[in-house]
Amino acid sequence: MKAKRCRNMKVYEQSGYRYQTTPAIMLKGLWLKEWGFQEGTRISVQCEDGKLIITRAEQSVTE
Repeated sequence: MKAKRCRNMKVYEQSGYRYQTTPAIMLKGLWLKEWGFQEGTRISVQCEDGKLIITRAEQSVTE
């Protein structure tokens, strides 16, 4: 089965610090494994120009 290159999802709200509403994004599915994101894989998330770019981290995740 060929993995889709684009997924449409939704940003949810979740209770955060002091019960304030906080945006939350949940990514799950076998398609993650198909793209190389196994359980326990460290990731890096970059934000630029209205995009979130998620990549496998090399050794350690830095902020």
